[in-house]
Amino acid sequence: MSRLEGRFRPAWMTAQTLTSFWQSSLQILGRLFSLGLVLGLVAAVAASRMILPPENAKLAAASIIHISPGTPGRDIGELLSQEGIIRSPAAFNVAVRLLGLEQHLKAGYYRLSPGMDLLQVMEHLEAGQVSTVRVTIPEGLTLEAIADRLAAQGLVDRERFLTLARDDSLIYGDSPPIEKPTRSLEGYLFPDTYFFVRNQPEEEMIKRMVHRFIQVVEPLKETVPLPAGFSWHDIITLASIIEKEVMVSQEAPLVSAVFWNRLRIDMPLQSDPTVQFLLEAPRKLYYSDLATDSPYNTYKYKGLPPGPIASPGLTSIKAALEPAEVDYLYFVAKGDGTHAFSRTFQQHRQARARYGF
Repeated sequence: MSRLEGRFRPAWMTAQTLTSFWQSSLQILGRLFSLGLVLGLVAAVAASRMILPPENAKLAAASIIHISPGTPGRDIGELLSQEGIIRSPAAFNVAVRLLGLEQHLKAGYYRLSPGMDLLQVMEHLEAGQVSTVRVTIPEGLTLEAIADRLAAQGLVDRERFLTLARDDSLIYGDSPPIEKPTRSLEGYLFPDTYFFVRNQPEEEMIKRMVHRFIQVVEPLKETVPLPAGFSWHDIITLASIIEKEVMVSQEAPLVSAVFWNRLRIDMPLQSDPTVQFLLEAPRKLYYSDLATDSPYNTYKYKGLPPGPIASPGLTSIKAALEPAEVDYLYFVAKGDGTHAFSRTFQQHRQARARYGF
């Protein structure tokens, strides 16, 4: 031991070793500080990503979300994530606890947009519910019929709704969510029950119905292969014709089979609803109507029309994808909502005579 300022120190503790020890300690502290900065930066980036709106939020639809009384914050976070409103249920739950909002998230209906950040969503949930209007869009309606139904409820300007729905570039610009050869959204506003808010922009309502269409159809794309040479636009077009022909859902695969069998042998579909689509209002068809010169007239032109003639439901879409394994080429209405199916024209003529045609 040697004496240093009245104290003893170990013999190895020289000025050189003290300097080396000090430098090593500074290096370690510097590395720890740098690592802390990096981790803090990563955490900040991750946190900001979770707080920001979801990707492609501008293309998504505003939704009316229903929060039931007594729903835990954890379940609310999962619901908002499933609807594409927030990125991370975990970030939502952490924020709810940190802000002490567990007992302040109110039940009700909310109009929430994917364009909101996490804090804006939470402000809405804390503020309380909004008033909504329940609207059911049945299968088989055209754009005009949908516009009429919404306008009758005082929810849309009919002409503005139709202008937007007939040209999706007015809503989505050059990035439409559905790949198709036409601008019109005929056939792509999915029939369902919706909750809308009065004074909600027509764009948001159309986006909501298109979003519902995508929700329903995307799972089919993953499980059912397309027939060779046909697109999803073709399938939706055929499904819309099936929808307009069928009154009893069990017959949808049979009607689908008739049309597929005709397509395979290059025989005109000869579907009355495709001609009705060209009329200003539904009425009885005359032979002169069957001569109308339009690519939608499947009496005059072979193959499928350029696009859907109405909004098909899931049953008709599935039927278009999976027709019954039968060799029918004809059907005629019996008058009770069902049809008589035939393999030959002679059988078809007999069926028509039997049912008063």
